[in-house]
Amino acid sequence: MTARPRRRGNWSVQELTRLRQLLPRRGVDDTASRLRRSPDSVRKKALELLRVPIKKTPWTGDEDRQLRDSFGVVDSRLLAVMLGRTPAEVMRRAEQLRAALGGGPWQRAELTRMRQFFGTRTDADLEVCLLRPRAEIVAQARRMCLAKDKRLAHELVVRRQSAPQPMPRWRSDETERLRQLYPDLENHAVATALGRSVTAVANKAHRLGLEKSPALLARLGRDNVAVRYAGVRGGGAAAPVPSGERPESDTAAADA
Repeated sequence: MTARPRRRGNWSVQELTRLRQLLPRRGVDDTASRLRRSPDSVRKKALELLRVPIKKTPWTGDEDRQLRDSFGVVDSRLLAVMLGRTPAEVMRRAEQLRAALGGGPWQRAELTRMRQFFGTRTDADLEVCLLRPRAEIVAQARRMCLAKDKRLAHELVVRRQSAPQPMPRWRSDETERLRQLYPDLENHAVATALGRSVTAVANKAHRLGLEKSPALLARLGRDNVAVRYAGVRGGGAAAPVPSGERPESDTAAADA
């Protein structure tokens, strides 16, 4: 299949909205891929659109949240522009956050952030994003059947921060088992049963054209409504219960 050509010229309102949504959590390269723009074009537009005035005040909770959301996928120079700080201040604040890591049972919101961030960030960067020690992050990722995205895994091998991880092809019996399990189980349960990552399950199911059953989708919908209702009654927002990671063409976790 021929790749769609990149967009050029003026940015539409919809593109600018998507840039604001995507870049802080996805970084320049991934945002560029999703918007079909060049990385240079995305970087220039981000510098123009997301720049804030320089600040000399103490760091606020909202700034810490922005830093944690973007740390590891947005380079320190661009992140500094987005926060109105110098790159040195950004890195110094990140180390201050890293020095005060928490512990204890994982909360629902933390697990949601784990699903969102684990594949695209190194374990060291995740300490800042999640405010958890690296050993806890790695152990929780195993329990959740999470894996690094293919692009990041390759970069880590090149940088010699990790050993190459084998990506075994799906055997015919595994594929048949996936066809049986996928419609009626959440992706995490399928991944656990097959000894695969959630991303690998989602990508393989997408390639096979598999879909969740109406009964499972209805149950997940009721669960999400219940979670949100409980959050409202408790005075705060609650994170929805995901059924598993969505397949991404640039983050395939296993060979077909």
